Amino acid sequence: MLFLVLAAAAGFMLPLSAQAEPAAELPFRYEDGLIWLKVDFAGRKEPLNFLLDSGASVNAINLPVARSCRAQLDAKRSVEGVSGPSFAYVLKDLQVRVGSTALPYPILAMDLGAISKRCHRRIDGILGVDFFRKRAVRIDFKARKIWLLNDSDMNAANCVVLPIEKRNGALCVPVRIAGNAAMQWMRLDTGCDSALEWVVRGTEKRRMNGPSIGLATPSVHYINTSAWIGKRRFDGAVAGIHANSIFPGEDGLVGNGLLSKFCVTIDEQRSRVIFEGAR
Repeated sequence: MLFLVLAAAAGFMLPLSAQAEPAAELPFRYEDGLIWLKVDFAGRKEPLNFLLDSGASVNAINLPVARSCRAQLDAKRSVEGVSGPSFAYVLKDLQVRVGSTALPYPILAMDLGAISKRCHRRIDGILGVDFFRKRAVRIDFKARKIWLLNDSDMNAANCVVLPIEKRNGALCVPVRIAGNAAMQWMRLDTGCDSALEWVVRGTEKRRMNGPSIGLATPSVHYINTSAWIGKRRFDGAVAGIHANSIFPGEDGLVGNGLLSKFCVTIDEQRSRVIFEGAR
């Protein structure tokens, strides 16, 4: 399994209003359980391969790509990953666009070579949580399209809404697993190709000081379990079991193995995630 890292207790059913008008439409490839987008980078003739990774707290570009384009490297920053701390550089005066949408600052440059090897294709960059800020992003796995919405109100009578809680710079949602009464706050992670990465034991209260992005080591073992997204129950979900927290204060990851069953709208402005339908 591959995953990248950089107060209601349950979901509820909510009828939503008129269909939101999209500000932009972005096609994507869904391969090997991951979401791939084409990104235009000033100084490059061909678009770059980026992963949409809501589990990473920042946007990042592969360091060799940034250097090949003679991008100006500014301050050096510490980056927290599953395998330990690393470092990245803040890029200055960089023009990066996804379709007609410019990426917000800051953008980090770091070595993504190890991640590329694990997913067997070149990763030029990562679109992290910063890409989701101050907008609603609708991911339609069936249509292979992403819509950047001016407003997240949608004409969907059958949907589940979960609150977002921000931990370690990431977006976490409450999920109930294996019949447990208590909800667990798990990172919403479109950079994870599995359904769940579940921390069975308690999590630490320590918080990270820097952004989180990186490649996780494989789980010790896997089980088939049940998972609840709001009131929607899914049996046979494959969960990687972790004895220690992946990130401090978090109970694991919800990945594309489960998210792809829905059309998902991540509404960062309103601190909620809307799950529409189920395949």
